[in-house]
This record gives sequence, C-alpha cells and structure tokens, in this order.
Amino acid sequence: MVVLRYTLLRALVFAVVAALLWLVGFRGLVLVALGLVLSGVLSFFVLRGSRDQVSIAWDRRLRTIRERTAAEDAWDDEQRARAEAEAQRASRPDGPREA
Repeated sequence: MVVLRYTLLRALVFAVVAALLWLVGFRGLVLVALGLVLSGVLSFFVLRGSRDQVSIAWDRRLRTIRERTAAEDAWDDEQRARAEAEAQRASRPDGPREA
C-alpha cells in the first residue's frame, strides 16, 4: 500500500508540474521531458518521507523472503542428508537384509 501511495504521489507531482509548464507555454515532447526532470527533482525533496517508507517496506519484504528461503534451504539440506544416510545404511554389507 505504501508503494502505491508513493507512486500516486509521484504521478501527482508530475501532473502538477506538467500543468504549470503547459500554462507557461511548453508543449509536446519538451513538456514531457522537462516535466519528468523537474518533477523528479521536486519529488526527491518533497517526497523524502514517503520514499523512506517505501524503502523500509521493501526491506522488510525482502528480509521475510530471505528468511523463508533460508528455512526452506535448511529443510531441504536436512532431507537430503537423511536420504543419503539411509542410502548408505542400505548399501552396507552388514546393513538390513531381506529374508
């Protein structure tokens, strides 16, 4: 939700800057290019708090994914070790024999 809010705020800043440039007389590609540059610079300062919140949200999400992946890897390693140990026991000459 934080990312959506930040994206909408960035779009709003661009729309306001583009409208002001249009009122000044810029049109076409120049309007879009100048609008993108100016709104980007303005957003850097005006939306700092929102950008920080997005950064924190992404960091939490990535940390959760890394923790989940690490837990799954540990479980896979444990299962592989058990299977290898079972295979070694079964292949020993003094291992379990069928009657």
